[in-house]
Amino acid sequence: MTKVLKSIKKIYVVLILGLFFSIVYAVSIGAVGIKFNVVFAIILDWLGFEVPVIWSEGWQVIILVIRLPRVLMAVVIGAMLGVAGVAAQGLFKNPIADPYIIGISSAAGFGTALMVVLDMSFFSLLTIPLVAFLFAILSVTIVYKIAQTNYRMSTSALILSGIAVSFFFSALTSFILFFSEDKAHNILSYLMGSLWGVSWIKFYIVLAVMIPCIITLFFYGGDLNLMVFSDEAAQSMGVNIEQSKSVILVLMTLLTATAVAFCGTIGFIGLIIPHMMRLLVGSNNRKLMILSAFGGGLLLLWADLLSRTLISPLEIPVGIFTALMGGPFFLYLIFQKKKSGELG
Repeated sequence: MTKVLKSIKKIYVVLILGLFFSIVYAVSIGAVGIKFNVVFAIILDWLGFEVPVIWSEGWQVIILVIRLPRVLMAVVIGAMLGVAGVAAQGLFKNPIADPYIIGISSAAGFGTALMVVLDMSFFSLLTIPLVAFLFAILSVTIVYKIAQTNYRMSTSALILSGIAVSFFFSALTSFILFFSEDKAHNILSYLMGSLWGVSWIKFYIVLAVMIPCIITLFFYGGDLNLMVFSDEAAQSMGVNIEQSKSVILVLMTLLTATAVAFCGTIGFIGLIIPHMMRLLVGSNNRKLMILSAFGGGLLLLWADLLSRTLISPLEIPVGIFTALMGGPFFLYLIFQKKKSGELG
């Protein structure tokens, strides 16, 4: 037991250090290259520490106004999607459940596109996430009701209903874009996943959503652990099944909808990261949520770094990178479930 705890602590330390140095490295990379030690010094100065390094005001603007908000937003959005993936897999009792696959992202994307087309700019920072959330909660409720039969979650029903809902909301998005040619290009680029143009105010709004949601989900992680066998068994151990499911469903959807509203559709992080972290710490949902937050942040940070530097000065939508990783991984999981006879 002591060895296991030490091993988990080492994993936490590696992820935290890896995330910190990845943030500093990502901030140093761009059209204007800035030395690693200068970036480190500017960030420390921003945090209130005194540093003996001298830098130009231009570098400080590039780091603190342009790059750092974007990099930190990538970490926060990745963390949100990673934790949402753990919650989805635990709630649906299915390892292939993911906010992207079960239609939440498409529904939230439609809500976002609708608000942009209607030019709801006055309260956009608040109305867009709210409308995205309302459509997302509608989507996940439909999928949940269709996929659950006799208190059992059918894998094939989950996949098919998720695909159907995704296609439906994608069709609605295409429909409104067809009549809004002047905004179509920007909306399409945005919905493909982009962290371009992130500001501190957007970052703080997303952070304000993330912190209470993840903390609450962490406490409900114990209920998810008990519900893994059956709802009846969990109920006999004092779990309020309906309340727990409702809270987890709403918070998981809110995390995903907020991510889509501010950064577009970034798929498969909620599928890939929980599986990777499960190999390290097993199926304890509380531990999984913590590690998936770090892992999701790291994955999206590096995916975004590639998206803005691979063919610079052009920028590739970050959703393309996550889809290229997640698509084959999803097919692998389907193959494994089919091989074990669980696809049904």
